[in-house]
Amino acid sequence: MPVRRGHVAPQNTYLDTIIRKFEGQSRKFLIANAQMENCAIIYCNDGFCELFGYSRVEVMQQPCTCDFLTGPNTPSSAVSRLAQALLGAEECKVDILYYRKDASSFRCLVDVVPVKNEDGAVIMFILNFEDLAKLLAKRSSCSLSQRLLSQSFLGSEGSHGRPGGPGPGTGRGKYRTISQIPQFTLNFVEFNLEKHRSSSTTEIEIIAPHKVVERTQNVTEKVTQVLSLGADVLPEYKLQAPRIHRWTILHYSPFKAVWDWLILLLVIYTAVFTPYSAAFLLSDQDESRRGACSYTCSPLTVVDLIVDIMFVVDIAINFRTTYVNTNDEVVSHPRRIAVHYFKGWFLIDMVAAIPFDLLIFRTGSDETTTLIGLLKTARLLRLVRVARKLDRYSEYGAAVLFLLMCTFALIAHWLACIWYAIGNVERPYLEHKIGWLDSLGVQLGKRYNGSDPASGPSVQDKYVTALYFTFSSLTSVGFGNVSPNTNSEKVFSICVMLIGSLMYASIFGNVSAIIQRLYSGTARYHTQMLRVKEFIRFHQIPNPLRQRLEEYFQHAWSYTNGIDMNAVLKGFPECLQADICLHLHRALLQHCPAFSGASKGCLRALAVKFKTTHAPPGDTLVHLGDVLSTLYFISRGSIEILRDDVVVAILGKNDIFGEPVSLHARPGKSSADVRALTYCDLHKIQRADLLEVLDMYPAFADSFWSKLEVTFNLRDPRHSYHIIPS
Repeated sequence: MPVRRGHVAPQNTYLDTIIRKFEGQSRKFLIANAQMENCAIIYCNDGFCELFGYSRVEVMQQPCTCDFLTGPNTPSSAVSRLAQALLGAEECKVDILYYRKDASSFRCLVDVVPVKNEDGAVIMFILNFEDLAKLLAKRSSCSLSQRLLSQSFLGSEGSHGRPGGPGPGTGRGKYRTISQIPQFTLNFVEFNLEKHRSSSTTEIEIIAPHKVVERTQNVTEKVTQVLSLGADVLPEYKLQAPRIHRWTILHYSPFKAVWDWLILLLVIYTAVFTPYSAAFLLSDQDESRRGACSYTCSPLTVVDLIVDIMFVVDIAINFRTTYVNTNDEVVSHPRRIAVHYFKGWFLIDMVAAIPFDLLIFRTGSDETTTLIGLLKTARLLRLVRVARKLDRYSEYGAAVLFLLMCTFALIAHWLACIWYAIGNVERPYLEHKIGWLDSLGVQLGKRYNGSDPASGPSVQDKYVTALYFTFSSLTSVGFGNVSPNTNSEKVFSICVMLIGSLMYASIFGNVSAIIQRLYSGTARYHTQMLRVKEFIRFHQIPNPLRQRLEEYFQHAWSYTNGIDMNAVLKGFPECLQADICLHLHRALLQHCPAFSGASKGCLRALAVKFKTTHAPPGDTLVHLGDVLSTLYFISRGSIEILRDDVVVAILGKNDIFGEPVSLHARPGKSSADVRALTYCDLHKIQRADLLEVLDMYPAFADSFWSKLEVTFNLRDPRHSYHIIPS
């Protein structure tokens, strides 16, 4: 399997960015499509619905002039200013009197912000709404606020109702398109609280121009500051690749892959040469010889210094390398990367990168030499990270077998170094020279001479003999030509034989089983991928569609790990299937108002009928003219609904689209295309399955139909679906 890359496909994160930036700011805003007639509202957040008392279903597709919020005391000049700003794609603020659904009125400050697409044309409007009374209460004292909201204003406007006024569901004939509103230009530059306090709401200067010039401009700094956004926050309405900070390295980039392999080679060098150097090369003679010349007289010492430097550079690179969080998102913010690294592998990497032999160089004592040897073994902590990174190759049987053999050889190497260290430390204190080093000297004719420190077998002879002993002890009981003689050597030999028996049983005895188990997932993946490629080749699928097929298969495999949930559920009894489905769809059944009040048995029956689907960016869920046999509930992500390639609505989490099943005896046909903007998780249920469950629970059916609010009705009123009798 490839490295886990996270959500890196180009995706339209426009709505997600706006909502994320407005979280915690109590914003009330809506989004309108500037390319549609009347600039229809395609999205409104929960704060807007709470401010005015309307549901999202009632607001969607209304003109963004918000005529349904006006009443008898709403100044026509303010309505004209708002319409003029929309007509000219201008950024402005409008103080206007609006009415809630319960007919109560309040003064509202409306921010109009046009947003461009990648071609430079204004395609969207963001309208932000603020309760002016609450806004002034935050910025001024109580007395100033009372003076602003004078008694005459409250008496003349605040108490008026809106009987018979236009609402979202009535008076559609009274709506005026933006092109029908008189054109005006304004001397409106900036909203000033002091100026506003001293002037009446009706005293607004309007100048009629000879022509209104269409402007397509970016969001200015003034407006973005009003919305508490940075100048680069509002994204363009287009597919956007994940944003990466400067000097940040992608964890799946070619450079990072090459660097990881380089660090892997250095760690392998460290794992091999650090124990060897600590056991065989560090001695009083070596230390004194290094002190007499310089630190760089030994090539191995220079290499160790270079390795330490590379490990320090690796720490710096890890502070700028992205990672994938629990939401499968690529995190590129430097501060979040640093916190993640500090909580993870920073301590191990730091300890492994400390050059202990350089820090205590030229101390010249036996204790120091031993200490250097022990501290240098701290570099072996790097093997923990290597083991974690090598886990990605665990599905390939040949790689697993090779890694097991390398692990066995590395352990034998470490034990050989320990075996020599025991004999070397113990030899000067033996009264009778019976240690394995003295025996080796006798066999080779290179006896130790107390007056000559350089006497005895060479380093190569001692290492090869020690490695031969550990290999023979790990794989068998040894051959006796190299035998332990002292108590320390015998105890160590016992430990080696115990380790060898465990390794023999756990590795070599189960190699076939390990390979079969690790090959199963890889074999299934490659088998399915081969079927997809054969299907593409046999049917001569064109390149764009071929790429979509392969990318969807790879992403779906990484998302489900190749597990067919339906096939898994079939292996369990029906009661357990219902419990599992209830757990999988618990978020929907608990938080969707339509399912409130349902009995446990009804929820279990519904959960079995629900299916979960995953859609990558650009995937079309419903096409124009498709039969609406399914009701969709959005769990994560955002989608767009298009008619003639024009966005008519943007839906997000907890929205519902399809058709109101209870109002039609037969399924209709879709009037628009539904396409995913980001990675989306959806719950869907077939029309027939929903009706079947509700027929079994008639007491709940009435409550369900009354509470179900389909955010966007896809049914085309011009067509109906008829079943042709056979």
